[in-house]
Amino acid sequence: MLLGMGSCGPHLHRPVAKRTLTAAVLGLAATAVLAPSAHAQAGGAASTAFAPAIASIACTSGCAGAAGDATGTVTVEQGGTVALGGRALDRASAVVFLGARGSRDDVRARARATSATSLDVKVPAKARSGHVALVTAAGVASQSHGVTVRVVKPASTTYAATLPAPVLRPIPGVDQLEAGFVTRKAGKAASAASIAYVSRAAAAVTVRVDVVRLSDGLSIFSDERSAATGQQQTVAWDGRSDAGLASDGRYDVRVSTVAGSAPRTTAAPDTGAAAAGGAAPAAGGSPPPSGSARVGGFTFVGAVFPVSGPHTYGEDGAAFGAGRGGRSHAGQDVLAKCGTPIVTARGGTVKHTGVQGAAGNYAVISDPVTGEDHGYMHLATPATVARGARVETGQQIGTVGRTGNATACLLHFELWTSPGWYSGGTVVDPLPTLKRWDRLG
Repeated sequence: MLLGMGSCGPHLHRPVAKRTLTAAVLGLAATAVLAPSAHAQAGGAASTAFAPAIASIACTSGCAGAAGDATGTVTVEQGGTVALGGRALDRASAVVFLGARGSRDDVRARARATSATSLDVKVPAKARSGHVALVTAAGVASQSHGVTVRVVKPASTTYAATLPAPVLRPIPGVDQLEAGFVTRKAGKAASAASIAYVSRAAAAVTVRVDVVRLSDGLSIFSDERSAATGQQQTVAWDGRSDAGLASDGRYDVRVSTVAGSAPRTTAAPDTGAAAAGGAAPAAGGSPPPSGSARVGGFTFVGAVFPVSGPHTYGEDGAAFGAGRGGRSHAGQDVLAKCGTPIVTARGGTVKHTGVQGAAGNYAVISDPVTGEDHGYMHLATPATVARGARVETGQQIGTVGRTGNATACLLHFELWTSPGWYSGGTVVDPLPTLKRWDRLG
């Protein structure tokens, strides 16, 4: 076997996802929803008049649209809160987000009734859009009618939201405004930014923040909101534009005050970099407002090389498609000294972690922009991140090892097209992408 020939490949099967709720609870909920008399049947002499019933749904936090609509759809972010109105709501022990048809995507959340006619519930991260149902201690459920909950991802991700607070300073050219920003480091550049400001004006003003691409002077991201006197505001930018990842290059943060504008956040299309870091700047965006003032600048990169140290690409046997005893090598081996840090090439969500005979210790991370999955295999020890966790570009997840069926210290890296690893995607040669990330430093 040639140096660097790891043997993990397409025979590594995706673990089967666990169902969120037990079939027994879901069955009770479904029966009660379909049969209006279920409460009477379960409680004997009890009347359906005492069963909890949903009359309205309103968003109270994490709202991504109107606060509420008793006859339509309420849009709320994952982790946000909705308030249910109705009758006998204090009898409910849980709320079930029903999602699509069938029970496989049903998600249960604990209910907190504030009165018989009002109940608050936090939207779980795994909840899907659809109707909701109430469940009592006796297993009786009552489904919402005419009102559905549309669940969306949070507008601000943890990539930037977890950054330390910026140091604020007066901004020349913008009266009575202090601002500053910090960036999330990715190698020698940045992959996210957190911008903060505070107005010292006597009355509330509308402040606009722009992230401006210096290659063409266009704003690819803007945020406008009302700022009360002395109240600090924080804007998180995770490197995304409306259509994907922002182009690599230099950016400025600019601020301005806007009179008579409604608060809003926009991200201009920047499709040229949606597939990988290192793409040329794309068309899209608009000039920042005249009179906006520069807070500072930074260099943005959309990806980093996954091996943080000296490395090579091995010999022919390390390449994608090399023979593996009747099958083909499903990735590219990157050889490096054992113990060299392995970092996430691009931030995303940890889809799988584990240990397997051929792959050794491994992790699979899903890129939320492209839908691609990145596989990291032969880690020296189990991955330092858990399934479902959010990870940042450049975050360390392990070290180079030779676990599994590997003949040297190496990282076996796989690249899967959307919808991803053993879930309908196709594994492709990652070498061109790896070399592009390598050139980024």
